[in-house]
Amino acid sequence: MGGGILNKRMDADSKLCSFTDRDFYTAHFMDAVLWKPFVQRVCRTHGYESSKLWPGLAGTYPTFIVEVKAYGVHRSTCKIVVKFFGPPFNGTQAYEVERNLGYWLEQQPLPVHSPAILAGGLLEPDWWYLVFEHIPGTSIGKARQQLSESDWGDLLPQVGEFMRSLHAKGTPRFPDQPEMLSPTWDRYAGFLSHQRLHCLVSHQAWKDLPQHLLDQIESFIPPVEQIVDFSIPPHLIHADLTADHLLGKIMDGRWQTMAIIDWGDAMTGDILYEIIAPHFDLWRGNPRWLTACLDAYQLPDFYRQDFPRKALSMALLQLYPLPAWIIQSHSDTRTLPELAQSLFAY
Repeated sequence: MGGGILNKRMDADSKLCSFTDRDFYTAHFMDAVLWKPFVQRVCRTHGYESSKLWPGLAGTYPTFIVEVKAYGVHRSTCKIVVKFFGPPFNGTQAYEVERNLGYWLEQQPLPVHSPAILAGGLLEPDWWYLVFEHIPGTSIGKARQQLSESDWGDLLPQVGEFMRSLHAKGTPRFPDQPEMLSPTWDRYAGFLSHQRLHCLVSHQAWKDLPQHLLDQIESFIPPVEQIVDFSIPPHLIHADLTADHLLGKIMDGRWQTMAIIDWGDAMTGDILYEIIAPHFDLWRGNPRWLTACLDAYQLPDFYRQDFPRKALSMALLQLYPLPAWIIQSHSDTRTLPELAQSLFAY
């Protein structure tokens, strides 16, 4: 290891400034050795005696599972999850969203549980943290190979019902309302319009589509108001329902869903934006499973009309390139309407 990195590793034992460097952060944001002093400081602040800790699922922000004993007469042992948010990747915004929604979700009777927030606060300037209850399960991404067809048959309607129940809650109001949770459609409409304006340039840079499909983007994506039903009240979406963020366990040979985690990307949005992550990542583009989920969601007529085109348009408008498997499995596709039908037939 180079001297500069070594010095940063040593400095990180006392300060978080090293992690503001994007390269250092990317290399070490899940390094349990480097983060242990900060985890211990959080635990002491909130009356926990920490012993073992290990990284959680690698995502955007440092997250650690910690075995602790609560101070007091009984000193019971349990596990908690400590998550840090800093300058890289707009951590302050994610902290505000996840903190506000964490407390709000505790009061909502939703079909799937979300971990309770046990504590939170400011560790150092520009570095925040949250302490969550630990869910004793695993991600469905890790357990995927153990799920049977029957398990998926139970899970897909459950995901659809969860999304429908969440979206029916509208937009929660907070004293310090985060911008991403705007109670109007304005921010979301502006975001999609911006993405629409830069869509072709973004995908040309990503090279996630062959040139003959890139050439069709401008004529394929309709105006934003034809993609999203702005006539209904705005509502909250999770916006990142991937296989990593759905936790559960195999019990008596069957998958049991236990929780949905990681609300830092939540925002005011719509079902089209919400469905892209589970369709591309959770059930890997299976149109039949998409149908099972959306039937449980009771997809409104506005979205049923020309759904494949609207859904692929929304996928193209997101902040990230299309997954590589799409082109690998649809290499012979000649037009975007054909690709839309192949991916989002409903």
